[in-house]
Amino acid sequence: MFGLFKRNQSAELPAPITQPENSPVVTEIELRRRYRFQYEDSVLATQSCLYLLLGKESGKVLALKFPFATFKYGAPNDEARGAHPLARYGRFLYGMYSVENSPWILEQKTANRVHPRHSDSMFEDKKHYLICLKDVTLDISCRNFEEIELRAEDIFSIVQEQLNDLPED
Repeated sequence: MFGLFKRNQSAELPAPITQPENSPVVTEIELRRRYRFQYEDSVLATQSCLYLLLGKESGKVLALKFPFATFKYGAPNDEARGAHPLARYGRFLYGMYSVENSPWILEQKTANRVHPRHSDSMFEDKKHYLICLKDVTLDISCRNFEEIELRAEDIFSIVQEQLNDLPED
């Protein structure tokens, strides 16, 4: 034996690592339907709402609706999910998760303090949702969400409303 690694017989095992009380807690959300959260998912966002279009059934579009949402959409994809700032708090497979004690909501609250009518209470009931798709990750901050069914006409109407609100040059 060369003595490079010598076991200390009297050393105690280190205490298990525990997360501080205010660390993020990531929990998978069970939805009414089972969505694939893989390819072909689409986001439709307006100033007042975000829609995640997840599939079609019986001629209707299955979607998640997030009113008055702040969101981040894009990287990392499923192969680089370990780069997400919350990766150390959970194993993110395809699906939807809630994040308690979200550092992102705290960041939004802190940034908003420059606003003259800011109040921390504006952020008390905000929730952070994390949606892991094949090629993108979608982080959403809002108060609630709902599972909905849309007709193609409903989607066209949402887009038409946005087009009507654009200013003419």
